[in-house]
This record gives sequence, C-alpha cells and structure tokens, in this order.
Amino acid sequence: MENKREEIIRQKILEEDKREMIQLSGIRMKVWQFLTEEKGYSAEEIFVDPEFELILSDCTVKVSIDFLIKVSGTDLLIIRCSPTSIESWERYIIAFARVAGPYQIPFGVVTDGIKARIFDTINGRLIGEKIEEIPSREELLRFSRDFSRRSFPTVTSPLSSERLEREKRIVYAFEGVKCTVTTPSGSSEHTSE
Repeated sequence: MENKREEIIRQKILEEDKREMIQLSGIRMKVWQFLTEEKGYSAEEIFVDPEFELILSDCTVKVSIDFLIKVSGTDLLIIRCSPTSIESWERYIIAFARVAGPYQIPFGVVTDGIKARIFDTINGRLIGEKIEEIPSREELLRFSRDFSRRSFPTVTSPLSSERLEREKRIVYAFEGVKCTVTTPSGSSEHTSE
C-alpha cells in the first residue's frame, strides 16, 4: 500500500515538473522571438544559457542565466524566464548582474513572457514592468557608447567585500532553487520554483 502511494506521489511530481518544463520552454521561445523580431537583436548577440563561474569564500560554482545580450562586445542585459512569480526572482536578477562577470551587467529582466520586471541593476531601480519595455538593440547601442566597462570594472569597487559575498550568496541560494529533472529520455532539463 505504501509503495503504491509513493509511486502515485512520484508520478504527480513528475507530471508537474514536465508541465513546468514545457511552459518554461514556451516562455523562452516567445522571449527569443520577441528579442529578434521586435527588439532588433541578432541571434549572434543573444547568448542562451551562458555559464558564469561564481567564486565564493568557501566554494566555486557554475551559474547560468536564460539569456545574455551582448552589444558591441559588452554584456549589457540578462534575462531570467519564469512561468510563475516573477517578482520572487527580482533580487536574484540584480545580484546576478552584479557578480556574474568581471563588471556589472547594467540591465536585468525577469519575465513570464507577458509581464516583466526590468531593472537598472547598477542602482537596483525598477525601470519597466512590461515585456515591451525591454530595451531595444538601438537603445542598448546608444547606452553602450557612454557605458565603459572601466566605469564598473568589478563589483568590489562600489561594494564592500562583505556586500559582494552577500550578493554572491543570493545567487547561490537561488541556483539551489533551480532543480535538474531527468526526463524519461534521459536528458536533463532545469526547472525552477
């Protein structure tokens, strides 16, 4: 009796995970099309699932984000897709932008494909709430002319080492929320929440 119950629970969890993976895949496709067709980015400027190395005081971990947009050779925008509760990922996107690379990535977005939370990550300010308000290629190109990576060479400059470590810990904690689910075919997919 107990084994049958455990099997039913396991099946329900797998079904929910599969449904969420399908939903997330749809969101990612919609965002990709929106970026290329509406916002003017070329496929070469959009990096899918880029990995970054995060060095914490006691370990080193690989972290990834759904999309990274690089214009004129500079990382300028990161995007995290989530099928639910985009507000719960706000702090993550700001922390990720501050610590993932050798300099702060100035813009971060969390979206469900319809709504979006768009941030000036350097100041931590919300600058938009609709997917249509994601900066276009032209807007980022204009921004990049004034933006110098040397202005924000690392997060250590504007942030204390303690604050920098806290930002990294925020990213690390959220990365633990992403679960790797093995599909029946044996491939791995990432889900969240």
